[in-house]
Amino acid sequence: MEFSWQMAGEGTRMSERKKSNLIPVIHRLVTDENGENYWFNGCAKYVMECLGEKDYDYWFFAGITGDLFTQHFARNISKYDAVSTYRRKENSAEFIEELFKKCGYDATYVSNQELRNNRELYLDRLISYIDQSVPVIAGRRDSVFVGYEDYGKTLLYITGNSAIPESILLEKEIYEEADEMEGWTFVGAKKTNRPLVEIYREAVIEIPQNMCVNTESYCFGPDAFSEWAKDIESGRFDVMKAEEFDTWAHYTNYVCVLATNGCCCHNFLKRAQELNPDFVFLEEISAKYRRMAEIWGGEGSQNEADSLEALGGGFNITLKTLQDQEQRKKIAAKIRECAEVAEDILRVWKSGLEGIKEARH
Repeated sequence: MEFSWQMAGEGTRMSERKKSNLIPVIHRLVTDENGENYWFNGCAKYVMECLGEKDYDYWFFAGITGDLFTQHFARNISKYDAVSTYRRKENSAEFIEELFKKCGYDATYVSNQELRNNRELYLDRLISYIDQSVPVIAGRRDSVFVGYEDYGKTLLYITGNSAIPESILLEKEIYEEADEMEGWTFVGAKKTNRPLVEIYREAVIEIPQNMCVNTESYCFGPDAFSEWAKDIESGRFDVMKAEEFDTWAHYTNYVCVLATNGCCCHNFLKRAQELNPDFVFLEEISAKYRRMAEIWGGEGSQNEADSLEALGGGFNITLKTLQDQEQRKKIAAKIRECAEVAEDILRVWKSGLEGIKEARH
């Protein structure tokens, strides 16, 4: 699809705009029943689909962002549900623009402050995109703008599992309090045709770096499992009241990542190895993620008698369980098994890449 956006002075005047418009192809960004739980990747996939790209699907983005392979843990209550969310929080422009550059596309991230400073300019740009049937990614809600009404005073967006556009007033979208990652992303012209083999190869080489991140606020990979287990046994839940316990933020967020990655990373690994036959170590990596799924023990895994779900430490967690010393001790021990598997994954991954590097010299 040939796509362009031209800035004409300060953009299209309101008298030249259509009153309303809606992108013709509207559907769900993700299907959570298929394990598509990282909404930002659904946004990226939808934009690529509208630009005519077939290879850049949800699982492609879930893989190259590292979401599909990396456990996370926040040392304070977590609002974030994926590695890519933390990375966007740190530097949205850098992360998003680099992500689409990997696909050969120019992209521009516009912060909420920039939107406030140049509202009409960026509204014109958004309208121009919609009029060319290209969605714009909205940082709020991990959604995409798919239309507008009343000459852009009202914006239409879809998010998550819903295929029904919702509306928000432009004033509210721009002026409501926002954090660093709640700007707009415009994916522009395609600059290069990047071979898939290169993109997958780069992703496999970069993913282990994600697994080693450990900051004051959060950590990824093996450390994430260890800190999660430590948190369960810390005693902080003993004094927590029922109304203070946020099941998702305090716990099941992490279960969701464990379950998703243990069950759903395999096709990306298989595709990466098909494109790069020297990545034979990915078969062992895949087997270790299947072991993660077994430890979780939910649907789609071999349901062990002492899995997290069987112990009451999966999606079925309750505050009462976390306040029971014997129960939480068993749950923490099971999560530490995940930490051991994650250490193995990191070891095999690094060793495999080192072996390939040595073979090439």
